[in-house]
Amino acid sequence: MTADPLGEAVLALCDVKKSYPGTPPIHALAGVDLEIRRGELVAVVGPSGSGKSTMLNMMGALDRPTSGSVVVEGRDLSRLSDRR
Repeated sequence: MTADPLGEAVLALCDVKKSYPGTPPIHALAGVDLEIRRGELVAVVGPSGSGKSTMLNMMGALDRPTSGSVVVEGRDLSRLSDRR
């Protein structure tokens, strides 16, 4: 078994979805999967309204997904209290 040259995953989004209520509901994120490994540099680009800020808010624990999980250094953010 060889070590991954980029290191371990420090952040992972697994089937992350975010919807906002309304008529019709707004689906800001639809099943996002992303893994960022230690040492990687990442740029998030896309057109206005594509969910970039929503995704970054999930990654920074500023908002919670409607479904799916956000894992930072092995900790599922949905299992943390608001104080953490």
